[in-house]
Amino acid sequence: MTAFRFERSQVPPAALALLVCAVAGATVAVRAPAAPLIGIAVALALVSLDWRYGVTALLVVLPFSGVPVFMAGRAGLAVRDAAIVVPLYMAFALATTRWRDAVLPRMGIALPALTLFAIIVLAHVAVSPSLVVGAIGTKVWLAYIPMIAVGYHFVRTRADFERALRLTALLGLIPAAIAVAEWFIATRYPQTGVWTNNFGPFRHLYGSWYAEVSTSGVAWPVGGHTFIVPRVPSTFTSSTQYYLFGMVAFAGGLSQALRTESPRWTLCAFVLAMGVVASGQRQGYVAVPLMAVVSLLLARPGRNQIVVLALAGCGSLIVLTALGSAPMTLLSAIPGHAREQMATAWGEFQGSLSGGIVGHGTGWDTQAALRYGGSASTRYIENWYAKAVLELGFAGLAAIAVALASLQWRLLTALRGIDATSRRAAAPLCVLLLVMTATLFKGPVLDLDPLNVYFWLLIGMLLSYVRIGRLDGDASRVGAPAPQGAAPAEATA
Repeated sequence: MTAFRFERSQVPPAALALLVCAVAGATVAVRAPAAPLIGIAVALALVSLDWRYGVTALLVVLPFSGVPVFMAGRAGLAVRDAAIVVPLYMAFALATTRWRDAVLPRMGIALPALTLFAIIVLAHVAVSPSLVVGAIGTKVWLAYIPMIAVGYHFVRTRADFERALRLTALLGLIPAAIAVAEWFIATRYPQTGVWTNNFGPFRHLYGSWYAEVSTSGVAWPVGGHTFIVPRVPSTFTSSTQYYLFGMVAFAGGLSQALRTESPRWTLCAFVLAMGVVASGQRQGYVAVPLMAVVSLLLARPGRNQIVVLALAGCGSLIVLTALGSAPMTLLSAIPGHAREQMATAWGEFQGSLSGGIVGHGTGWDTQAALRYGGSASTRYIENWYAKAVLELGFAGLAAIAVALASLQWRLLTALRGIDATSRRAAAPLCVLLLVMTATLFKGPVLDLDPLNVYFWLLIGMLLSYVRIGRLDGDASRVGAPAPQGAAPAEATA
């Protein structure tokens, strides 16, 4: 067997990694709340070298967004932005000063719509309940939209896009495995109270935050009986956040399964889908099969692959049934639940008209602003579009609706002009964006970690990826050699 040895060039980074692990371990042992500072320091060092390292660091950190909170309490909520997002923006902005061309990708009418939306959000700070509420509301609405430009320039070749999806899907297997294990424990053993989940040894993962995640469940009345389905947070601070991440990871795994036609990636997508269902979020029972079916229709894969994915879907129901759940029974309750949710969403939208043409101000109904802005109000509107009207008026809703519709239409129409392999890789991500946009009628998912980052970052990545596929297709049609990838980051669409 060949002996394992370091190359000389590998010694410094290996020594640095060992030093970071030793310092982090010592810090956890002596003062656990300060441990996230080690991660901040390392991230700052990496991003200062190259903004692209910041995107990779973000992709590595996002599947474990809740861990800093479990270690440091609510102060950990700011770790990701302080350690990665802000340095990434600064490094990216500095890099753009050396580029000769425009920074933003071509987005058609979406660009002026987003610009108008940003102006409306900033202008409505003047009528916010307080300056703090307005500032937090502005952060929630606008802070991650620049990820479109970051994602666009990050993807210089097909390999960049596919590598990002592989990383997200493979790292997503860790939260998915934890979620399935927690779900199994919580459903196999009775709850100690109506809303108290038993996560067994995984309760130690959350530290003092366990009180926040253990009392979460949902009751489904079916056939005269009530099913208590536990809500599982995995490595996140809530089951909703884990569900949103699980959908992103599932889209990444499905993308690789369709692109490579590999049984291993099909198995990966299956495990990630299981993790989404294990979150306990009711929309997962619809969103997972919906995304799989629509992705197959858009991707148009081979006949053998459709059979494999169909068998994987049937297998997931068998596994869930064997583990003690009743997926078919719960599925029978979904139509009634969907009608109820649609009625609620419509009622909230009608109620939002009370905000008038102007609206109540930025942050007026944003949960983070209400919680940390010193407001005594506990109002909560689930419908994100209704929330937009309440805060920003009809102009704000129109601007963001036009931007979202234009971006997604642009991506969907671009799928027709790229090669089959690229189309199979991009289709699940396009469907994910559609599903999440539709989900906004149910809840403000774009306000929540980690989708608030993934949504805009993936839009930018997809805009670059379909552009590369279109350029390759044009080159092959005219007989010229196909380019190996997109233009360097200094170039634009």
